[in-house]
Amino acid sequence: MPREARAPAIDAYGDGGFRIGGVRKEGATLILDGSARSWRDAPQDASALTPEHFADLIDAQARPDMVVLGAGERLIHPPASVRKAFRDAGIGLEVMDTGSACRAYNLLAGEARRVYAALLPV
Repeated sequence: MPREARAPAIDAYGDGGFRIGGVRKEGATLILDGSARSWRDAPQDASALTPEHFADLIDAQARPDMVVLGAGERLIHPPASVRKAFRDAGIGLEVMDTGSACRAYNLLAGEARRVYAALLPV
C-alpha cells in the first residue's frame, strides 16, 4: 500500500475560506492526498451536491477510509445519491457544519487516520 502524504491541518476557517497548513484558501476546498485544493465546481448549498462533485475523493489513488463533509454554516445533508456513492465505494461519509467538520478532520488526521475533507465555506 502506498504511503499517504502527511495531512495538512486546518488552522482557521471563516470569511469565505480556510487557512490550511498556514496557507489561505478562498472558497470551497478539498483536502486529499496530503494537500488542499480548490473545490471549483462545488455548489454553495450542500443540498445541491451530486456524486460527481466528489469524483476526486472517491477516485483518489490513495483511497480514504472516511471523508468529512463541511456543509456550510449549518448542517445540511446532501442528497441520498451522494451518500449512496460513498457507500458503494466503501468510503465513510461524515456530514456536519463546516466548523465541526474542521475540528473533526484535524482530530482524525492527527491520529494518522486516512481522512479527506470536502469543505463548503462560511
